[in-house]
Amino acid sequence: MKKITGIAQQCALLNKLILIVIIAILFISCQSTQSGNQTLKQSINGKLTYIGSYSTGSVSESGGVAEIVVYNNDNKKIYLVNGVLGSLDIVDASGLRSGRFIEMPLYKRIDINAMGEANSFNYGDLTSVAVSTKNKMIALAVHHKNFNEQGYIVLLNYEGEYIRHYQAGVQPDMICFTPDGQFILTADEGEPRDGYGADKIDPPGTITIVNVKTHAARIIGFEAFDNAQARADFLQSGGILNKGIPPSLDFEPEYISISEDSSTAYIALQEANAIAVLDIANGKFTSVIGLGFKNHNLPQNSLDVLRNGKAELNTQNLYGVYQPDGIAVVTIKGSTYLLTANEGDAREWGSGSSAYNDILQFNIDGNRIDTINNSLKEGLVDGERYLFGARSFSIWDVSGKTAALVYDSGNEFETRTAEYFPNNFNASHTNNELDSRSGRKGPEPEYITTLQAGKNIFAVIGLERIGGIMLYDISNPAAPEFTDYINTRDFSGSELKNMGDLGPEGLYAVEASASPTKRPIIFVANEISGTISVYEFK
Repeated sequence: MKKITGIAQQCALLNKLILIVIIAILFISCQSTQSGNQTLKQSINGKLTYIGSYSTGSVSESGGVAEIVVYNNDNKKIYLVNGVLGSLDIVDASGLRSGRFIEMPLYKRIDINAMGEANSFNYGDLTSVAVSTKNKMIALAVHHKNFNEQGYIVLLNYEGEYIRHYQAGVQPDMICFTPDGQFILTADEGEPRDGYGADKIDPPGTITIVNVKTHAARIIGFEAFDNAQARADFLQSGGILNKGIPPSLDFEPEYISISEDSSTAYIALQEANAIAVLDIANGKFTSVIGLGFKNHNLPQNSLDVLRNGKAELNTQNLYGVYQPDGIAVVTIKGSTYLLTANEGDAREWGSGSSAYNDILQFNIDGNRIDTINNSLKEGLVDGERYLFGARSFSIWDVSGKTAALVYDSGNEFETRTAEYFPNNFNASHTNNELDSRSGRKGPEPEYITTLQAGKNIFAVIGLERIGGIMLYDISNPAAPEFTDYINTRDFSGSELKNMGDLGPEGLYAVEASASPTKRPIIFVANEISGTISVYEFK
């Protein structure tokens, strides 16, 4: 009996040990899950959740590592422009799941320079990518190795294999398909990289249109706006130009957004503070519309322009020049609206005697502020001071032949980021210093897109400097409602490699019906950290 009892006691002890081990394993597992959930960062209002990431493995203070991203619902992959490596990264996004964080794996990296050598195009830079599921192809915008020569539109299959290429205008900076898949368009920026002067080249800004079926390519310029009357009308509308430069050279197309019916392209002419409207089928510009200026004397347009180590918004006797980078066209209740991310951009080209810089430094209480040098411009009022950008997003009614301002977010971006990040307000994307960008362009709204979720339409805006994305419900364009903000930057980091997601550049929104999570998601390309962040919308 004693022997049996001893065995029973040993079994009981063993069972206790097993139970302890199981509890320990469960505890470790729970701790691990909790640690993992710390990466599943929540947004301000809990509508956006961080569910995925991809890293190129490179970082750069000057950006260009992860610039533009698109998603292909046919194969559940994303295509990413890696300008620093000159590659197209194809990333597997099929593993994304609602409420779970994953690191997306690289599927394939395509060397576009090597592709150019093999297929007779002179690679200089990869700037943009677009996907067409209607045509089962990917399109790339590629610069020529010489900045003043025509670039290329390069077509690939889903695996990144070369199909064909076309000549585009000079420096194609953005590429897109029309919604019906019939045409490919590029915004050909034509920047004077060596500066201005009699012996320097200022390439024309153009739009390239390629018919996918016939392979016919047209390059559309702005020569019709070079005559004196057209120039005067444009300036009267609220645009700006460099003195003595024809619009056909001075207009530098930055971004394109196309109407739902594929008939009309809206083109951001950022430095000229304007939107061009293009009849795609006829290859003709119907108008170029100046956007005017934002009055920072008004309380709703207060801002922080003083780099004094404080997050303080005040009215100032200054005017903002909208100068949008990313734009998005949307139809709401039968009216066509254009959304603009009002980043602002200065022209800084050349060196030595050919150097050109339209930034004029102005001081308030010893604090340097970047303003536009009026003496170099037409369209600005003498005696007034103008800032690059408007630190906001705007909604314009473009149903007619003008751009009527329906809504501007005013000072909301700075007001909210000052509240959310009081110790890092207006930080740059390469350092965490409070106020470091206040005298320049503040948070710098860079890119904007739209997202349909149920019956509501949302605007998604990336803030290039402090980071993160803003989300607004724009179902009523005259009275948008702030919905959420998320920022997966790590302000505790001291080096780029450990500072999280830096420098949001390109955005791509996916509706629930096409999403691998069955909920709306947003891909964000962060050009400084070289990462893609994925946010799910609940």
